[in-house]
Amino acid sequence: MSTVVRSRFYPLAAAALAAFVLVGFSRTYYLRLLSDLPPMTGLVHLHGLVFTAWLGLFFAQTRFIAAHRVDLHRKLGIAGLALAAIVIAVGFATVAVKANEPRIHPSGLTPPQFTIVGSTSLALFAVFLGLGVAFRRRAALHRRFMMLAMIAVLTPASSRILTLLGLREYWSFLTPVLPAGFVVWCLARDWMRERIVHPVYAIGGIAITLAWPFRLIAGRAEWYQPVGEWIARVGAGLVSA
Repeated sequence: MSTVVRSRFYPLAAAALAAFVLVGFSRTYYLRLLSDLPPMTGLVHLHGLVFTAWLGLFFAQTRFIAAHRVDLHRKLGIAGLALAAIVIAVGFATVAVKANEPRIHPSGLTPPQFTIVGSTSLALFAVFLGLGVAFRRRAALHRRFMMLAMIAVLTPASSRILTLLGLREYWSFLTPVLPAGFVVWCLARDWMRERIVHPVYAIGGIAITLAWPFRLIAGRAEWYQPVGEWIARVGAGLVSA
């Protein structure tokens, strides 16, 4: 019985994560044509398409496992690695290009300073994804690392949901709360079904949560200034290429 329940949790969680992203980006991406926002650049559109494809792949992978089609899960996993690499590359390019936009973010960070927000999300995604691949033969670890990889990149959707709810002024405080809620859900599920607090979720969840204040502090730190400026130069080079 516990196996059946376990197999249903991850498709449900994947669907919830996808819904979270779809709602967050509904106005600025998926339903943008219905708003008065200016047209997107080709890079931003590519970023949205690639990440949407990743969401679909992630959900499909959980469904294959739930249906006991491990063979399809492994075959699609090979393509998934290529897609993940594209997600990271296009994501970084988007962060770099946006570092040249003349605006101050709600956090008070300048565009070059703000690159630490997106860069940290991508780094966490890459680390958890890499651990998921490394432990692909150990299902209990693999599925938790992959779930954390998804949760690690929810920050942009979270901030946009706050804007939709009229809570933009509380951006710095509430942005990490929504992704942390998914971690708590995963921890609660493990405790209710297996009476354990799995260290992957516990340690990974703490890392994701603490990474938020780290970004806001490090973004203003003197040591990060040349890093942010370098990322901005990369973005400027991409625009002029």
